[in-house]
Amino acid sequence: MSLESLVRATLGIKDHRVVRVTGGVGGLRVELDTARRRRLPCGSCGRRYRVRDRLPERAWRHVPLWGVRVLLMYRPARVKCRDCGIREEAIPWGSGKSPLSEPLVVVLATWSRLLAWDVVGRLFGVSWSTVRVAVERAVAYGQAQRRDDELSHLGIDEISRRKGHIYHTQVYDLARKRLVWSGPDRDGDSLRRFFTWLGPERCARIQGICCDMWAPYVDVIREMCPNAVLVFDKFHIVSHLLKAVNDVRKAEARELSKIHPELLKGTRYIWLKNHGNLTSRQEVRLSILEKLNLKTNRAYLLKELFSMLWNCDSRKKAETFFTWWFWQATHSRLEPMRRFAWMVRRHLDGVLAWFDVPIDNGAVEAMNNNAKAISHRARGYRTAKTFILAMMHGMGKLPLPQTVHTFS
Repeated sequence: MSLESLVRATLGIKDHRVVRVTGGVGGLRVELDTARRRRLPCGSCGRRYRVRDRLPERAWRHVPLWGVRVLLMYRPARVKCRDCGIREEAIPWGSGKSPLSEPLVVVLATWSRLLAWDVVGRLFGVSWSTVRVAVERAVAYGQAQRRDDELSHLGIDEISRRKGHIYHTQVYDLARKRLVWSGPDRDGDSLRRFFTWLGPERCARIQGICCDMWAPYVDVIREMCPNAVLVFDKFHIVSHLLKAVNDVRKAEARELSKIHPELLKGTRYIWLKNHGNLTSRQEVRLSILEKLNLKTNRAYLLKELFSMLWNCDSRKKAETFFTWWFWQATHSRLEPMRRFAWMVRRHLDGVLAWFDVPIDNGAVEAMNNNAKAISHRARGYRTAKTFILAMMHGMGKLPLPQTVHTFS
């Protein structure tokens, strides 16, 4: 296969032809021209008209061939459209004024989902900013093609972008396990921007939203999505419970530090694990500690009882069970457990909403780990805009622009 045929195959051109391919110090130079007596499509509406005139020659960076730089050289034509006026033709291998060919954008964007952007730049002999431009074009195309009117269940959480308590609000589609929106900060204004972007019609279609008990999020959700069922994430609730149990253990360990300093040493995960996940050695030690009248053991038993809440058959039974458990916790003389019980009591409607819409943020935590991996492999991002771009590209499941040839 000649180089001219190879270029035609990778570009999929029909209205243009390859004049010549020349090589030099700068790489391969591919000269293109229009096919004779061809009507060309208008860049605005796509209707075909005769060529009116030609513009100065432009260069597009193309996919490297065997590591050799490839430039596409072409003088764009203009057509006189009856509806749009004088317009530049729709160039099949390019978009707008970008100096990157569409196949190169797809290649760079595909590898950018797997590797750090600077690594992709070194592999293809381009700069980091060139890779960023390719990702930006791919994300813009994907967001234009993606349909967000089918959102029904959302998961909302925050993720740290960099040190110094700099957070981003992440909104996930729980049904399709994808990132829908990412915005700076973790306040109500940040989440309100998402719902404003979504629009009232699509907000009205949302059936359930899962988040933690962060008050700014809760207020905005109830304001912007009054029809959606607000479910407080049970994994966040359990994390508060485990913190309460650990606070009881630490306080009791301080009390026993002078009498029995070794009694509770190294037992943290014995009390925090589910009983079925304990190792044989941990089970033996737990059986010994259970025979002692420890405050930590009472907190542990309350924790194990609380887990039965999610096994109830209905919301009504769960509410009855919690009323009984609440009395046990508030009369346990364990202050951290009392605080946890009252916290759940204040948010009980959102906690029990899980029985109406059984969603949780387990998938969100997994996707947050993927987001952290994307950030870590790039050693962080300086600006919020670039961070959002990387998140949407790596986790938004956005379609890439279509090319005739598949580059592997």
